[in-house]
This record gives sequence, structure tokens and C-alpha cells, in this order.
Amino acid sequence: MPAAASASTRRAIRTATAAEGDHSPLFMGSLAKCFQVLEALNTAGRAVGLTELAQLASLDRSGVQRITHTLRVLGYLRQDPATKAFRLSGRMLEFGHTVLATDQLRERAQPHLEALNRRTSETVNLMELEGDEIVYVARYPSLHAVSVDLHVGSRLPAFCTAAGRAILSCMEPADALARLKAARRTAMTRHTVTDLAGLRAALGEAREQGYALNNQEAFIGDVSVAAPLLDPRGHPLGAVNIAVPTPRWRLEDVLARLVPQLLKTAAAINREVRHL
Repeated sequence: MPAAASASTRRAIRTATAAEGDHSPLFMGSLAKCFQVLEALNTAGRAVGLTELAQLASLDRSGVQRITHTLRVLGYLRQDPATKAFRLSGRMLEFGHTVLATDQLRERAQPHLEALNRRTSETVNLMELEGDEIVYVARYPSLHAVSVDLHVGSRLPAFCTAAGRAILSCMEPADALARLKAARRTAMTRHTVTDLAGLRAALGEAREQGYALNNQEAFIGDVSVAAPLLDPRGHPLGAVNIAVPTPRWRLEDVLARLVPQLLKTAAAINREVRHL
């Protein structure tokens, strides 16, 4: 499943990032390991025993035992009394709720996203850039069946997504290029553009047109268009996105019927966020 593969890749990238951060005297290795355990549980999506959890987190068993004990005592993990397997507790939901409740862009964009979803009957998303990934902070599903099952909190590589390219296209070209060079550009489908020349061209096109296009580069059968959301100085805050399946939509229809509505919605949200 693409989402699972992406989660595994993200964990590997964060492990490598943690190793790099270990050179700083401010970096807390024990805290980084704690989050490796939490991310491993999150990726597994089920109760996991201690030995398997150590393998998933790429840590030694004794260290994971101390971490899980501490998190269980603090209430962030639950442990099955019979199997001794661990899973995330409901207390973790408090963090997600606070993130969403305090996101001013999400608050201002919400009515416009809902209206776009009603007009098109298609999936509408709000994404923000975090590192070299985009994260879904609002999602309004299509009224029709869809092939890609994502949710608020899902993350995808920025380089091969419409939202990621829309955001990168509004950055200083040197900054955007540096981010692309540093990112792990692994192809997600046979259509994924991974070379820097092709990505520079895609960003240039998005910059010129005011929106970015993704034609089955993240998921087979999924076409996505996204427009950037900007602060008063022209710096990107995020992107609004419409995603549709190829069995129901031809590319020319997406460009003719959905892009104008996408741009209109992005302009309305940009007016709302002028004073953020």
C-alpha cells in the first residue's frame, strides 16, 4: 500500500535526521528514541509487542522497554494485560486537536474549502509544508468513491505532489532548489518526476500559471491540482488542492472545469489571511 510504504520511508528519513542532529550538544538522543517508538506504533496501526516494537523502531529491546514503561505510566500508551502489547492511548488525541484548533490558516480557509467541495463534489484538501513533506490539515472528501484513502495528518513527499510544488514554486528559487536537492526523491509511481531538471521545470510552470499539476505522480489513477496560499509578503503558508480519479476525469476537463474554481477559492482565502 503506498501510504504504508511512505510511512516506512519517512521513519527512515527521520532516523537519519536524528543521527545528524546527534552532533549538536543541544540534541537529546533519548527524546529522539522516544519519538521513534511513538512513530513505529503509529505506523503499525495496531497493538505491538515489545520485541516487534524494538524491531520496527530500529532500537534495542532494553531501551524500548524503558521508553514504553515511561509512556505507559504517563498515560500515552496502553498495554494489553493479557498479551502485553502496546498501543497509543486516547491521550495522544489532545495534541492533534490542539494543532488543528490553533491553526489560523485552517480556520480562515474552512468555509471556502467547504464551498469548493460542495460546488465540485470532489475531494478538497488544505495542506501545509513541514520539512520536505506536505501534511493534510483539512480534508473534505468527494461524494463519489475514491481510490486514495488519506486523512487529516497524512503526509506525502512535497516534491511529487501538487500542493508541495505549489508551495515550493512561491519560495525563492534557490531555497526551493536546495530543498529539492536535500529531499529523498523516491519515485512513488512510474510517472513520478525525480530529476532536478524536471522538477525545476515543474516549479517554473506552477509559478507562471499560479497552480501546480500532479498527473498520477503520487498515486496511480489520481490527478491533483493545487494553488498556493500566501501571506501579505507573498510567502507561502500552504496550498488548497482538488484531487480526482482518472476513471471519472480527463486531464483536459480538470484544467477547464476545476482549475478556475481552485484559483477563485485560493484568491478568496488569500484575502482572508492578509492579517494573519
